[in-house]
Amino acid sequence: MLVDTLVIAFEHVDYREPNLTIEPPAINAVTGEISSHADIAGVRAKKAYLNLDRVHFTANTKRLPSGSMLLKEYVQFSAPKILGLDGVRVMDFTADDLCDALSMVRDSLKDNGIIADAFNGKLWRVDTACDIDAEYPFAGYGSVFDAMDYRLSADAHLGSTYRTGNKSVQWCIYDKRAELETRNQDTSGLPDNFIRFEYRIRKPSRIKRAGFSDVTSLIDGYDKLKSETLRGWCDALFSDRWGGYSDISTSWLEMLTISAGGGSVRWVDKAIKQLGFMKLKQDGVKPKQLQNYLLDNGVSHVTAKKYADALRFAGLSADGARLYDELKNKLTAQLV
Repeated sequence: MLVDTLVIAFEHVDYREPNLTIEPPAINAVTGEISSHADIAGVRAKKAYLNLDRVHFTANTKRLPSGSMLLKEYVQFSAPKILGLDGVRVMDFTADDLCDALSMVRDSLKDNGIIADAFNGKLWRVDTACDIDAEYPFAGYGSVFDAMDYRLSADAHLGSTYRTGNKSVQWCIYDKRAELETRNQDTSGLPDNFIRFEYRIRKPSRIKRAGFSDVTSLIDGYDKLKSETLRGWCDALFSDRWGGYSDISTSWLEMLTISAGGGSVRWVDKAIKQLGFMKLKQDGVKPKQLQNYLLDNGVSHVTAKKYADALRFAGLSADGARLYDELKNKLTAQLV
């Protein structure tokens, strides 16, 4: 397990010729009323921010119902990226590694005229991540996540992801290797099927319920973070309520999974097609053989590849119980 994204709110910040971009407050042309703002480094500002390569500092103003002004100053960063571990397979990320990342964030801000102690702040967001060396490609595990009502969505930065959760906590699963390749990162040292599981605690109140409030408590109670992450995944993916999952026959599992995707006519049609692919696979037909056969009979390259991929994943998506156990065992091994 590793600590990924952190958002830390500062109680006090000093500015010394800061390298900030300032957004001035809005002014009503008729009344002259000025929107919420604060004095930041001697400049009247509604918002100020600094976006470095791996460190993002923001100062936001907000007018409270009482009429007073609230200034929120915080930094967001990915601890592995700060340490240059983006694209590196990290087997274990320790509290000392986290301290090193915090020191680098503090120094980076100081170098840009922002004096704030990253060790002395409130936690607004804590993400943990577990990377799995999977047996099959990411798409092959779709039936597991579909059956558990995860949303399949496209993310501009992550590619295809499976998600569930709410504003307080979120679970996100995606193809880490594919995500790195979209950013032109070197993935030669990574396994072919590298899946990331992210557990995101995104509200201070939820972080407090997990036993953390500030950065110091996170460092001192680092071992508890593993327990919290394991508890989170047990709640969302490896709950006892899935104990009967392995008792479902593979054919019926696939039929039920597909049935959740649309109307009755549509799901019956898709289910019949899927069972046809399963029969081809049982008969020993290889995806490349099917693709070549279709091409020889006038089917377009796009369609031939589509059906070859469907055959490739047919057996995987049907064998839900074994895939489920694989993910569960590999993920929990990092958290116990």
